[in-house]
Amino acid sequence: MRTNKIIFGFTVAIAALLSSCNQDNEGAIYNYSSGAQGLSFTSSTLQSIEVPASQPTFTVEMFRGATAEALTGNVEVTRVLKDKKGNDSLAVINGLTASPYTFAPGEGKTTITIDITPLEVGDLATINIAVPKDNASIGAYASTRVKAVKAYEWESIGKGTYTDFWVTGTEDEANPYYTANVEIMKAKGFDRFRIMNPYKDYLATDMAAASWGDWIAPTSANYVEFYTVDDVIYYEDFFTGLYYQGDKTAPIYVCHPSGWSSLDPSFNKWIDEKTLQFAPYFYIDGLGGWNYTQYDEVIVVTLP
Repeated sequence: MRTNKIIFGFTVAIAALLSSCNQDNEGAIYNYSSGAQGLSFTSSTLQSIEVPASQPTFTVEMFRGATAEALTGNVEVTRVLKDKKGNDSLAVINGLTASPYTFAPGEGKTTITIDITPLEVGDLATINIAVPKDNASIGAYASTRVKAVKAYEWESIGKGTYTDFWVTGTEDEANPYYTANVEIMKAKGFDRFRIMNPYKDYLATDMAAASWGDWIAPTSANYVEFYTVDDVIYYEDFFTGLYYQGDKTAPIYVCHPSGWSSLDPSFNKWIDEKTLQFAPYFYIDGLGGWNYTQYDEVIVVTLP
């Protein structure tokens, strides 16, 4: 075991119900009195839904009791929030919208499209959809709720390389640095990427055994997800597959400097259009670790 992997700094730190049609039909096609069209949904609660972030929309069925004439209108879409006492409140979110409902003459069912673009990816939200009160069906479901979440849709863009100069140490010429061909995934419609199984191959090598011995764990991070904000590359902490001194309660993580207010994250950046570098803190929770946040090319990733 080399000394630079033993000595480290300790830094404080991630249905529808029918209703009578209004017969007093002068002027507009319909007089929007209570229950005039009998608009409703199938249920008060719909099945939860997950949609891809690249196309964050889904459809909801609507019904009406009076079907003689064509009808177009809008529903109200809000997000259900909880107050401090656990009571529901409805919040209008800019961009959280529904397409107009349109019924052709004789048509009793239609669909509307709900757009949840403003929601953050992974944010499970309860959405309330309500028909206009003055045109709702009497006794049926004038509103409905659905839990919806948008998720990234991943596709492989080919093989790239993942090189870690820290796990082996460049000062040892007899023990070259670790590099591997890795699958790179991209979120459809977003500049967000995943590096698949970056340390899987390394952990099975004689190189790893020679450097780390019983520090090696049977598994490591399945992927590393990264994205760029204001020229800085960000990633969630991920497991190298090494336990400090072989202790399973002390995993060594690759941590982003943003986890510490005192550290500069700017060294996590793009080198060129297809090459980027991570400058992480190799950290053991509660102990400290190896601070490489101000170094270039500690971990280098090349995209296909």
